[in-house]
Amino acid sequence: MNTKKTLRIIVAAGGTGGDLFPAIAVIERLQQRCSCDVIFTGNKARMEADVVPSLGYPFVGLTITGYKGLRSVDTYMLPFRLLRAYVTMRSLISDKKPDVVLCAGTYVSYPLAMAAAHKGVPIVLIESNAIPGKANRVLADKASLIIAAFDDVKKVLSEKARRVVHVLGNPIRQNFQKTMTQSQARKHFGLDEQKTTLLVFGGSLGARSINTAVESSLQQLHEAGIQVLWQTGKNFTHSAQIPNSIHSMQFITDMAEAYSAADLVICRSGGGTVAELGVVGKPAVLVPYPYAANNEQEHNARSLVDRGAALMIRDGDTLAQLIPTALHLLHNTQQREAMAEAMKLCGKPKSADDTADAILQLVG
Repeated sequence: MNTKKTLRIIVAAGGTGGDLFPAIAVIERLQQRCSCDVIFTGNKARMEADVVPSLGYPFVGLTITGYKGLRSVDTYMLPFRLLRAYVTMRSLISDKKPDVVLCAGTYVSYPLAMAAAHKGVPIVLIESNAIPGKANRVLADKASLIIAAFDDVKKVLSEKARRVVHVLGNPIRQNFQKTMTQSQARKHFGLDEQKTTLLVFGGSLGARSINTAVESSLQQLHEAGIQVLWQTGKNFTHSAQIPNSIHSMQFITDMAEAYSAADLVICRSGGGTVAELGVVGKPAVLVPYPYAANNEQEHNARSLVDRGAALMIRDGDTLAQLIPTALHLLHNTQQREAMAEAMKLCGKPKSADDTADAILQLVG
């Protein structure tokens, strides 16, 4: 599809990769379809301030944080920071005159979406989780289009908001789907091409419960003939000697290849991760983050468990149950293959394309 008119769009996304990268995926697809004038906004102290400019997009940084509890000074500063961010966004909208704004959830969406609502600019929300976050719940009635990854989102929205929900999946970046073969991916990471492989990760900072369970079982995994590709995150340091079959690193930049290398995945169950698992079709043992405000990660995990695509271990049970569960699956090829097939049925690899098309249809 080609159009002569330039699509002007402002994007609010960030805080985590799970909120930022779906928005980037949609913008990439829009740029394939038409001429786009794109500006991103987000927290100038979070990852988006580095990632967005590195991809060549203009970025407007805001000094804004989410709610951090009654004991935090940031909480008492939040109303003033929101007001200042709102004024900045109103000015940006007046200057750029966007056709639409795209908000990918979390607190960074709120100032842009409210300014857009007051200026009469159509609002598109991306909701990656089964249970919407606080920002998207507040903004849902103002949205012209809500892109949802799960049908469950409709259960907590008003009738007005439900009418604009399109369950298209969570958008995934295009380069994510250009994967290596399993043998090539293992070679890429310096792994044995023939060995059964477990991929473990818990985000850029790491997941302490997952890391602790893995560290306590390194010798057991080694003796079972399992090699492990383990992203520890930057907040975790090994206290045990690592066998040569355990390949650990703070951060894995090429996650598509990491998925390709794996026979089984251990990870959290954020919306972005769940979407990736569906696209690559990998069976998983999920450990939902227990402190999420709406317990959305457990809802995400249950959606896959109910379809036979994954197993779930509660965060407090990881030390006792995580590695025994993983080893059982790693030694049960038939069960893993059945889970992989079920996982593929959960995936929506065209989500970013469908979302781009829906936005273009919205703005005419």
